[in-house]
Amino acid sequence: MTTITFNENIHFSKQHFETLEDFQLYVVQKLQKADLPPAHKEILDQRLKDAEENPEDFVTLDALKSSIKRI
Repeated sequence: MTTITFNENIHFSKQHFETLEDFQLYVVQKLQKADLPPAHKEILDQRLKDAEENPEDFVTLDALKSSIKRI
């Protein structure tokens, strides 16, 4: 068994994970529930506003995906 320690107080409600993937999924879910810092929210709000005001300057996710070619 491997022990992982953190210097930062993280406050996990779950202390035992069966696999590394189980731990990763738990961390992702915890982060998704966390509030967005005000500075990041401001940046995202500005980007959304820019995209709405100038839709021709942006590529949609579907357009991006369809433009990717696998070799």
